[in-house]
Amino acid sequence: MSKRFLSILMAAVMLFTALVVTNAGAAQAKEVIGDVDGDGTVMILDATAIQRHLAAIEILDDAAIRRGMVNGESELTILDATAIQRYLAGIIKSFPVEEATEAPTEEPTETPTEPAEDPQDEVTKVKDKITVYFSNNKNWTTVNAYIYNNATGASMADWPGAAMKFVKTNNEGEKVYSATVDTSKYDRIIFNNGTDQTTDTPVTKASSGYFLNSKKSVQFGNKFLAGLYPYGQDAEGKIDTVSMNYPDGYKKKVYIWTPVGYDPDDKTKKYHVLYMCDGQNLFGQDTTLSGYEWECDESVLSLMGNGGDGVIVVGVEAGRTEARRNHELTPNLGTLAPGVNADGTYSNGGGKVFSDFVVDTVIPYVESHYNVSSVRGVAGSSSGGIEAFYIGMEHMDKFRFIGALSPAFILYEKATWNNYLKAKDFTGDVPNIYFFCGNSSQDQLEQYLYPNATAMEGWMKALGYPSSKMITVTDSDATHSEGFWALYFPEMLSWCMEL
Repeated sequence: MSKRFLSILMAAVMLFTALVVTNAGAAQAKEVIGDVDGDGTVMILDATAIQRHLAAIEILDDAAIRRGMVNGESELTILDATAIQRYLAGIIKSFPVEEATEAPTEEPTETPTEPAEDPQDEVTKVKDKITVYFSNNKNWTTVNAYIYNNATGASMADWPGAAMKFVKTNNEGEKVYSATVDTSKYDRIIFNNGTDQTTDTPVTKASSGYFLNSKKSVQFGNKFLAGLYPYGQDAEGKIDTVSMNYPDGYKKKVYIWTPVGYDPDDKTKKYHVLYMCDGQNLFGQDTTLSGYEWECDESVLSLMGNGGDGVIVVGVEAGRTEARRNHELTPNLGTLAPGVNADGTYSNGGGKVFSDFVVDTVIPYVESHYNVSSVRGVAGSSSGGIEAFYIGMEHMDKFRFIGALSPAFILYEKATWNNYLKAKDFTGDVPNIYFFCGNSSQDQLEQYLYPNATAMEGWMKALGYPSSKMITVTDSDATHSEGFWALYFPEMLSWCMEL
């Protein structure tokens, strides 16, 4: 998915245009990383050269492109120009390409002391009124925002809503519009031109930028699926990839995303942490079969842009085959429901092994190597949704919130779930739980999951779980895909963190 970097000409406002920084330790005779123009030093003109190349104003040769690829990607992008600017400003000490692309296998030697509860471990409340932006990438002649409350049906204005305010034309040639939303009153928005429209789209304190998702031109009649981006952000953060020994005898990758501004040397600033199943589908790594990603980074950056706390997102990859994934992300709670195990991959599920791996290996590693608070969450979808729920139930003392999107609760019947859950103690400070499931007529799998996914809240309430700690959200357009889970991720994050 195309990321929105709306500050491509950032160099024009930098006051230190003439500042020259010599790449430390590099002899003049050798190529200097970041020295695009080949004069032996890294300076702001190198970032400008990249911008001019990307705008097709002045084409660089292969050697210049190679020197300019400082961000560690396989091609020259605006991120390389941004990295040079950040390097010259002293924000980063070295370029990403100079760092290892994959951290060495490392296991925690001991479990760190539980982070102490202190004021930083409380979640910062975010302002209710936020500004959301819409990039008109389909060139609608009219852009309206129909803003309403999903529970009550109350709207700011009658359909098709109010005309959005034109803000600017961005560097991709798209006209950008804005609207102000009071999230204490309204939680849904539909962008439309009076005829075509988006699906009902959550708007929360972790929302800022939207566009019409065109990667696969997904439409539901006259409805488009909205894509998300963090308005005003010029960088995406960083992903560290760590390979850890999984108990089943292979190396499992763990992706650790830290947002823009994260400074490992600043021990005074702590970040909340969200642990997620299916880590391979979270950050635009193009490994998802649906062609979409969760856009977790976009949502966290939007939240931070609206005044919220930073969140580190840790993605634990699933098994590398569908059968392996089914096994690892299925908790063994008893006899499987009739008809759900046709291929035999769900029997004797290894969910406990996966859960123990997250709690005993991944969390200690993260808390030993990153500046984190004690605010933790766990989330996932489909098989990852049932596993995230299971991890949270097994370790209610370790997680502040749980997100179960399109969860595969259908694997077990109500009696089995009741037998498992009735043994739990729900009288203490239990996690917030956000349940979500679609019910699209276009998706038999999502409809199949719907009954148990939407019944779980009631089952738990009957067993004593506080109703104020749970919410179930549905969407009649939503299919079983990362595209819709991405749309509801900001709402999950906002509701679970009690923003």
